[in-house]
Amino acid sequence: MISLWVLLFIIANQGVVIVDNVLFYEGDLKTRVINTGDIIEIIGHIDGRVRIRVDSIVGELSSGVLIDFDGEVAEDRLFMFARGYFDQGEFDKASILFETFIDYFKWSEYLAEALYYYGMSKEELAVKIGHADTLGGFLYNERYNIWYYSGDAYMEILEDFSDTKFAPKASHRLLHILRMNNLPWHDSVPLITEELKMWEEFVTKYNTSDEYVVAMLELGYLYRVLYEITENARFRKNAAQIFQKVMEEKPNSSSSAQAKVHLYELKKGENIYKY
Repeated sequence: MISLWVLLFIIANQGVVIVDNVLFYEGDLKTRVINTGDIIEIIGHIDGRVRIRVDSIVGELSSGVLIDFDGEVAEDRLFMFARGYFDQGEFDKASILFETFIDYFKWSEYLAEALYYYGMSKEELAVKIGHADTLGGFLYNERYNIWYYSGDAYMEILEDFSDTKFAPKASHRLLHILRMNNLPWHDSVPLITEELKMWEEFVTKYNTSDEYVVAMLELGYLYRVLYEITENARFRKNAAQIFQKVMEEKPNSSSSAQAKVHLYELKKGENIYKY
């Protein structure tokens, strides 16, 4: 007859902790803290508790503090918790759980969305860090002395999920990351023109996306910058036409309000770049 202990070890699988500062009793009055995203070995389920092994130490935790990857709705629960942390502004926990989700549920129907919000979480974290630390995935702009996200998750979306609604979102974020890499422009017309052409390609390709109008405003902004650098009236005309188009296509919206302010400033000769 197979003993309970042998059976538990036979069915061992993995899970992920979803709650911070979980105390795990090691014995001899010693406890260990387990945090969100820690991967643990599950060796059994007993009366609503989970028997786990951490570094050869066996003990029990409440089933509510972790997700068994072999659970019936593990994929859905992990995605839900990751997205919940993102919505609460806890981007460190969100990024860890999204990364775990991406690693363990590669064929999930939620994968494109998980990649997008993983990237957004990393962007939020980049603003707060003073060095690359152990999280990885960040680049450094020496001229501005700032860290920013590399955009790897967004590039994966464009490669593998180009036909989803997350493709324009990912492309939009990558264009902002490109700007973070190129700043400051130092009045470089070629550098700004290069970015402007990418935004033009974006509005052509994704003209039905939610990001279309935002991209149009970016285009108008870049034309204004070029006008201020070169004093070429053609750039001023292009900017005005774009802002007018935004007002016509999205009346009574925040985008229309922004476009109206741009047009007012152009008329008054106010600067947005060389001020």
